[in-house]
Amino acid sequence: MRLYFLKKLPNFIIIGDYIIINIFFFISIYFFMDHPENSNIRADYKTELIILNFSWYIITKLVKLYIDPYYKDSAKHFNSLIKALVLFIVFFFFNFNLIYSQTIDIWFCVKYLLLITCVMVLVRVIVFLVRKKYRIKIGRKLNTVNTVLIGKNNFSKTILSNEDIKISMGIRGFYSLEGKNEQGKYLGDFQCFFDDLEQGKIDNIILCDDSIDEEVYNNIVQVAEHKMVRIYIVPNFKYINMGHHSMDVIQGVPFLKLMPEPLAGSENQFVKRFFDITFSLFVIIFILSWLVPLVAIIIKIESRGSVFFIQKRSGIKNEPFNCIKFRSMAVNGNADYLTAKKGDNRITRFGRFMRKTSIDELPQFFNVLVGNMSVVGPRPHMLSQTEQYSKITKKYMLRHIVKPGITGWAQVMGSRGEIFSNKDMEKRIEKDIWYIQNWSFFLDLKIIFLTFYNIIKGDEQAY
Repeated sequence: MRLYFLKKLPNFIIIGDYIIINIFFFISIYFFMDHPENSNIRADYKTELIILNFSWYIITKLVKLYIDPYYKDSAKHFNSLIKALVLFIVFFFFNFNLIYSQTIDIWFCVKYLLLITCVMVLVRVIVFLVRKKYRIKIGRKLNTVNTVLIGKNNFSKTILSNEDIKISMGIRGFYSLEGKNEQGKYLGDFQCFFDDLEQGKIDNIILCDDSIDEEVYNNIVQVAEHKMVRIYIVPNFKYINMGHHSMDVIQGVPFLKLMPEPLAGSENQFVKRFFDITFSLFVIIFILSWLVPLVAIIIKIESRGSVFFIQKRSGIKNEPFNCIKFRSMAVNGNADYLTAKKGDNRITRFGRFMRKTSIDELPQFFNVLVGNMSVVGPRPHMLSQTEQYSKITKKYMLRHIVKPGITGWAQVMGSRGEIFSNKDMEKRIEKDIWYIQNWSFFLDLKIIFLTFYNIIKGDEQAY
């Protein structure tokens, strides 16, 4: 329970703050307001509450209140909290009294703001006391990520001597180029490194040693990308041509990340997951609730077999999951190996219509709701495709560092349907990786819009 609490600490703090703002608003109306029966108040307080929530969201973004609360120093966090509360109080007085200047006593505002300030501060005092008690004790258990250093120099010594950096990145130790047993967190030579990398024991790599041969460097990058391992490079590393990279600052130390990954941030993950849940619930309640029985009747009338086609596909971190679709083909033994081709005689008449309009994909919103998929992301491939193309297509496995999607950037940009050559797959992978590197909420909205647009316009690759 303690481990789960600390692991989910950022989410608990965010949810707790919004609960405090909303619950105490209603409590204050009924206990602190002189005339709660006033009709103007009853008509407007819901709108005011929405404005307050939105203003708190904007303010916390400006002061960066929720950035890394587990690892962030408590003094810095309280500094950000005070800034956020001061801005919120100023906005509250300006906005609330501007709207209710004739009906609400100033003491209502004072009591409400004093109440939420005291509760927020008290909650954080308790949280940080708990964090202090258990942070060191279970810090290594909390961070299940395994990060290793390549080489030992002054930079790596600095990192290994900093407990905060070690805990935040899950650093286990270093591998030495010389291949000799050294003092400190020595993990082995390069042969041990590649063995551990192949066995999946490494999640992140920090390259510290600029004496590494370029051929060895390229080999590390190639194997790491295939194993979906993230690579960090110190800023003064000798290889200048590193491609599209990003900068991370962890505990005041700058790192170059070999591939930018916006969805690695907890806030972006929260935004994307919140949207996934909201959007999928909307589709399930208002569309699938009546569409599933209708489609089921037509499928059953046209051909024998189940209504749904459930197939194992490659998900995040290459973990297989059951992908759900409406069955658009006659039951056959090649469904897990052969993709649909133009004029494929396995496709039923109604199945052809479903595939053309993407109706067959709609049950995947259940996958989105349970967390196997996202609304937008790289399309999940059959396990046989993953096994085949991971051996011959560069960077193929990198697409699995995010959740697969019902639709994706590759699909709306023309890379959909049948794969005619390895070149087609390479183009598709390039688009998938571009999406991972450039993700934003508005990019997801754009992809969803283009998906609907392509359905209406008609897609020649949809068959």
